[in-house]
Amino acid sequence: MFEITLKFLDAVAKNNSTEWLHTYRDLYQQEKKRFSDFFWKVLEEAKVLNPILEDLELRDCIYRFNKDIRFSKDKKPYKENFGGILAYGGKKSWYPCFYFHLQPGNKSFIAWGVYFPSQINENKVRAHLLKHYEIREKFLKDKDINSYYILDDARHQYKTTARLKAIIEKNPVLKTQISPLLKEYWITDTYWKSIEKIDSIQKGWEILQQLAFNKDRWFSHKFSDEDVSSPNLYHEMIRAYKLILPVLKFFQDAYDWPEYNS
Repeated sequence: MFEITLKFLDAVAKNNSTEWLHTYRDLYQQEKKRFSDFFWKVLEEAKVLNPILEDLELRDCIYRFNKDIRFSKDKKPYKENFGGILAYGGKKSWYPCFYFHLQPGNKSFIAWGVYFPSQINENKVRAHLLKHYEIREKFLKDKDINSYYILDDARHQYKTTARLKAIIEKNPVLKTQISPLLKEYWITDTYWKSIEKIDSIQKGWEILQQLAFNKDRWFSHKFSDEDVSSPNLYHEMIRAYKLILPVLKFFQDAYDWPEYNS
């Protein structure tokens, strides 16, 4: 599938300059088209599976190859990967998304989740998780999902439980809807006091990490160079999207909630 594309991207990594890319512009256009054609097929099938994507066009989903180097110490002008995203509103959206990253050196992956949402949407996701924590627990215990995707560390985090406590304090309706397990600890002042009320320290940490500290909720599955070179890659992508679609829809539902006070 992407054997030549990987070689091209490897060459970009070794010769990342405007002069080099201009010299091999025809090759760049060829491999850009190869990636775009592949992702278009994925997008068309995803629209059938998830109608919230029906207005997306390919240009909404494919990331630019040029880098914005205005505020970066790394002045290389081009990315060394191709990337595409499936999310309501496309690549500029804060909505729950499904992302494909193609990069040589066994660095390709797919990922899904909520990544660095706006403050309003973060409040909605946090409230949705509080209200429907049992549903999220069901997804977390799903053997098929857990055997395929791993939970990545959140890149954006809070250092205290203040955000969690504030949203519940200012939205009292959540107090009557959250799990009894959660009611035991959200009002406590420290993490260690809170987990004393929960049977498992690991369980207590997982709950608190997701609900209090993390801004991102991000899961991924790695692909080897052999995987992305396989003619079966399209079918694997669709299988991966179908597997996680119920969870994506769960997070999409959060964005339909009214705005919560923060």
